[in-house]
Amino acid sequence: MIASRLGLAARYLLKRAQTASYPAVVGIEPTNNCNLDCVFCPRQEMTRQIGDMNQELFERIADDLAGKAEFIWLQDYGEPFLNKNIFNLIRIANDRGLRTGISTNGTVMTDRVVDGIFESGLDYIIFAFDGATKETYEKVRLGANFDHVSANIRRFLRRKNELGARIFTVVQCICMEQTRAEIKAFVRLWRVRGVNGIRIRQLTYSGTTESPGRHGSNGDAVGRFRNDPGRRPCYWLWSNPHIKQDGTVVPCCQDVNGDLAIGNVKDESLGSIWNGEKMQRLRQMHIDGRQAEIPLCKSCNMYQPSAPLVFGSAFLPYFAVNKLVPKVETLISFRRY
Repeated sequence: MIASRLGLAARYLLKRAQTASYPAVVGIEPTNNCNLDCVFCPRQEMTRQIGDMNQELFERIADDLAGKAEFIWLQDYGEPFLNKNIFNLIRIANDRGLRTGISTNGTVMTDRVVDGIFESGLDYIIFAFDGATKETYEKVRLGANFDHVSANIRRFLRRKNELGARIFTVVQCICMEQTRAEIKAFVRLWRVRGVNGIRIRQLTYSGTTESPGRHGSNGDAVGRFRNDPGRRPCYWLWSNPHIKQDGTVVPCCQDVNGDLAIGNVKDESLGSIWNGEKMQRLRQMHIDGRQAEIPLCKSCNMYQPSAPLVFGSAFLPYFAVNKLVPKVETLISFRRY
């Protein structure tokens, strides 16, 4: 795996449009159904049909990735635990040597779901919990109840501690206009046993949306920080494809509607798609500094790692790198904000 990671890093750093067939990490969308209407979420612009990924398609993807990828994120534009087969999907991935992670809003953390998480062998979980007070949280996470979700997370943590489970657990808050004043209180709130990482991250958005976040100015909504999209090629075009619930492959996590669809895993392997003509053309546009010609990339503020970070992280398994992400991103956020 290290040779593959180094190969991917080298092709990015050397600005080669053609890359190795398979990345170390892949995002897979179990569902694009969600029970909340968060003020910052790009789902507001979603035009795709709502549905769950079926188990047969997921098995096909897992078979394709086995022995090639290291980790899959079972998430995208929906609440993963709304897919009733989610635990079967986790088991299928684990059976093929693929480690798994999920980001959840924590609203459906029933005893059945909590037990399912531990029984299925999920490796990494993020609880997205934006705010340290009931007033702020419920203004941001429309449809969620602060007390209910907080109790759900603590129920999960109690069970984790009882079992001595090793699932890496992160509680995350996006630093934005509504939450900025509560960041330190948020850190104090979740500095409890069972939480392995507290993550403060910036709000990301793509160029398809002029004003990310319905409530607040554009500058505040993006976390008062813009990564310069014209500075260098986007790292994610070399490292992290996403597969929508219907099998559509897109180049990055910011593509809500599959506007930059590069293929479908129902028709060909991910390796073929990831190194295909459409993907190489996108990379070449970034290499040539033509990001502004791609609507999704034009004003995107996704964080871009430095060359030493890209190269250095290639020596570590993705799971190890991801354990460091909450600390690193939180340090960056405190420095910026």
